[in-house]
Amino acid sequence: MLGRRHGSRSRRRRTRGQALVEFAIVLPVFMLVLAGILDFGFLLFDRMTLISAARDAARVSISVADKTTIPAIAANSVKGSVTGMTPSAVSTTISCVAGTVGGACAFTGSASSVPHLAASGDSVRVVVSYPYHSFFPLLFGQVITIDAAVQMVVE
Repeated sequence: MLGRRHGSRSRRRRTRGQALVEFAIVLPVFMLVLAGILDFGFLLFDRMTLISAARDAARVSISVADKTTIPAIAANSVKGSVTGMTPSAVSTTISCVAGTVGGACAFTGSASSVPHLAASGDSVRVVVSYPYHSFFPLLFGQVITIDAAVQMVVE
């Protein structure tokens, strides 16, 4: 009977050591997966923020009465919408897309010098980009550029 107890104790000690070794092997893999999930989540949040900012800027742009101020108004709208990001790192491109075939579309000049000054039927296209800096640059790369583009028809 003494032999059995002594044998089960040594077996129990060996299984504790085995669990520790398995934990040491699995822990780095688990941490890598967790880091990837967290980094991807923050990247996705920043992308959704950019899409929302581009949508807000396009919506403000199509409802402005003075069409020459569209680029400034859209850029200010984007800067105000990108909470949690560095506003100076966000780049915004606003362009006018002619609604008619062969038509001209611009934001500058007066209505008499430009045939179609973002008139009804034309579209405003807002493209917003942001350099996302990864939390774990050795694993996922240093900088990932996120882009969001929205196009809306001028009212």
